[in-house]
Amino acid sequence: MINLLPPKEKEKLSLERNKKLTIILGYIIIIPLVYLALVLFSLKFYILGQMSYQKSVLGSVEAKYETSDFLSYGSIVKKYNEGLIKADTFYKKEVYFSNVIKTILDIQRPDGLFFNDVSINVDEKDNKIKVNISGQSDTRDNLLIFKDNIESNNKIKDVYFPPNSWIKSADINFYVTFEFLYDEK
Repeated sequence: MINLLPPKEKEKLSLERNKKLTIILGYIIIIPLVYLALVLFSLKFYILGQMSYQKSVLGSVEAKYETSDFLSYGSIVKKYNEGLIKADTFYKKEVYFSNVIKTILDIQRPDGLFFNDVSINVDEKDNKIKVNISGQSDTRDNLLIFKDNIESNNKIKDVYFPPNSWIKSADINFYVTFEFLYDEK
């Protein structure tokens, strides 16, 4: 087919066609946006209605549970919760003395060396366990072996034997102090 129209008419028809396409594309874009706005607007009103309903339900439930009995039970529960928190704190700070005694008893002692007294103290300020042991040894060599065994234990530090523990060569009454390292929870 041959188009015999003059160029001005062709241009005018092309411009009119582009104008119609622009209008159609505008409608294609605007109509869904209007529908989306209407859906969002109705959703907003639905949510606001549900929110006011839930607030009224919450108000009635709060009024129901603000009775004197319920409030007294609430204060009792709070008191017990505070006690549980204190108990939990206490148990978290607890030192298991059985671990300390097990470590002391696991230290190799030569025959002829005996404990007379074991004292274990917790220094809360420094968070340390201090151990004092008094006992008897039949010879100085056995006491020296025991001293080396204590110092080789990695859970024990600051081992101190007073000088009077080393004066006699036999039938020695000794005294030793040291600190026990423990893992905190």
